[in-house]
Amino acid sequence: MDPNFTWPPSPGDQDDALEILQDTLRLIEDHDQDYEPRYALVLLAVSMAVTGGLEAGFAIDPAEPAWPVAYIELPTGQVSWHMPAHKTPFDGHSTPEKYERIRKYREIESQH
Repeated sequence: MDPNFTWPPSPGDQDDALEILQDTLRLIEDHDQDYEPRYALVLLAVSMAVTGGLEAGFAIDPAEPAWPVAYIELPTGQVSWHMPAHKTPFDGHSTPEKYERIRKYREIESQH
């Protein structure tokens, strides 16, 4: 990860993200019925879409509330995928606790 992260991304970074998005969307189609890799690819696609300047995010499908939906607004029209809901309930952590957990995780992982 670049320690010089900046937002909004530069035009070059946006172009790179949109190229990765194109490749990722092809892989999603290739793995349409192979759900576990598809879910990971959809998360990557949403990230690359946002970085590339496209509207993207998540919403609850009222018809199937147990399956959140990831959306990307492509110039050619909206695309979406149902995603699995997170299985572990919220544990009540505060914002400071969240970042303490992240720091500890990074410390543990940096030792490997």
